[in-house]
Amino acid sequence: MICPRCGKELVTSEIEDQTVETCQACKGMWLEKNQLNSLLLEIGGDVESCSVDDKPHSDKYPPVTCPRCKDVTMRKINFLDYSDIILDYCEKCGGFWLDRDELVKMKDYIRSVEEGSHHVRDRSAYHLLVRLSEMAYSLFR
Repeated sequence: MICPRCGKELVTSEIEDQTVETCQACKGMWLEKNQLNSLLLEIGGDVESCSVDDKPHSDKYPPVTCPRCKDVTMRKINFLDYSDIILDYCEKCGGFWLDRDELVKMKDYIRSVEEGSHHVRDRSAYHLLVRLSEMAYSLFR
């Protein structure tokens, strides 16, 4: 598999008992569907489904083509809606491309939420209720 960021060959690595494809050059990693949930097991839910929305998002990285599907431009999604972590997601295969240190940032974000040190930017009760409903629906369907 080829890195969608820098075009180098991805290598197989072990991260927390998961076999993932990583790029030695840019330090990005490819996660198959459900691998992100496995790597973030401490949150105890489906973070993949809870992060996928229809809103446009952007970050400092340009969009990439899915390294698995090769013909699909991955969508930018916001990890768990309220974070500042933008991930690349393939709607066709359900895989994720994580850029350098995004897994660490996600773990830090989860830790800050658990400690109560996270500050929500949009505090509208309606928006929060809608997002919680979407999360509950994705968990129990």
